[in-house]
Amino acid sequence: MKNTALHKANYFVFAVLIIGPFVSCHNPESRPNLAHKKEQILLPAPNKTAPKSKLTKRLVPLTDENLVTELTKYGTENRETMVMMKTPKGTIKIKLYENTPLHRANFIRLIKNDFYKGTMFYRVINHFMIQGGDSDDWERQTIKQKMGSYTLPAEINKENIHKKGALSMAREYENNPEKRSVSFEFFIVQGTKYTDGELLGAQQQYKLNISPENKTIYKTLGGTPHLDGQHTVFGQVVEGYDVIDSIAGCKVDEGNWPIENITIDFEIIN
Repeated sequence: MKNTALHKANYFVFAVLIIGPFVSCHNPESRPNLAHKKEQILLPAPNKTAPKSKLTKRLVPLTDENLVTELTKYGTENRETMVMMKTPKGTIKIKLYENTPLHRANFIRLIKNDFYKGTMFYRVINHFMIQGGDSDDWERQTIKQKMGSYTLPAEINKENIHKKGALSMAREYENNPEKRSVSFEFFIVQGTKYTDGELLGAQQQYKLNISPENKTIYKTLGGTPHLDGQHTVFGQVVEGYDVIDSIAGCKVDEGNWPIENITIDFEIIN
C-alpha cells in the first residue's frame, strides 16, 4: 500500500487522453475515439524510502552548462546500449539508441549510480503509457543533488517514433520551446493500434507527417503517434511487451497511480 501523503513532482508531461470510456482491449474491432484533448498533468512522485546509492567516485554534478561536455565524455567511456528492467510483473529488455547519445549516456549514468533502484511506476494509463523514474523522498533528494540539476537537450529523430515499447523521456511543456527533457522521468509507450482513417485524422489534428513505413508500424504494432516530435525517444523494448501490457492493465487510483506498488530496478547487460 502506497503512502497517501503524496509529494508533487516539479515536472509536467504531455498527455492526450481519450474522451469517453476506454475501449475494451478484448474487442479487436473497437477503436479509440480520435477526439483528443491536450492536458498538462502535474505528476506525483513516489514517497518511498530510497536505498543507499552506490554513487560513482568523483561524480561531477551536471548542470545545463556542463552536461554536453560531461555526458559526451561519459558516453564515450560507457558505451552500453542494452539494459534489463526488473519489475514485479516481469522483466523488460530495452535497447538504447546510439543516435540519442546524451539521453543514452544520462540513462546509463543514472542506472550505474543506482538512481532508479527502488523507484516505482507512478502514472499508468491503459492504452497509452506507463511512467516512472523519480521520487520525492528525502534520501533520493540527496542523490539528486549529487547527480546534478539539469535538463537534457532534445534529441528528436524522425526514425525514433513512439511505437509500442518506445522508451521516451518526459518534459515540461510550459516555457520549454526547445523541448528539453527532464533529468530522470521516463515513460514506456503501450499505445493502441490505428486504422488508416485514424492515422489520417491524427496527421491532420497534430500536423504530423507519418511515413508509409511508420504507418504500417502504427497499424500493426501500435503506439502513440501524437507524441512524435514532442518527446525524445531514446530506446526500444525488444523483449517484454507482455509485461508492458500487464503493468498498463493494473488497477489504478483516481490519479492513475497503481494500487499495487510496481517497483523498478535495472541491470546493464552490455
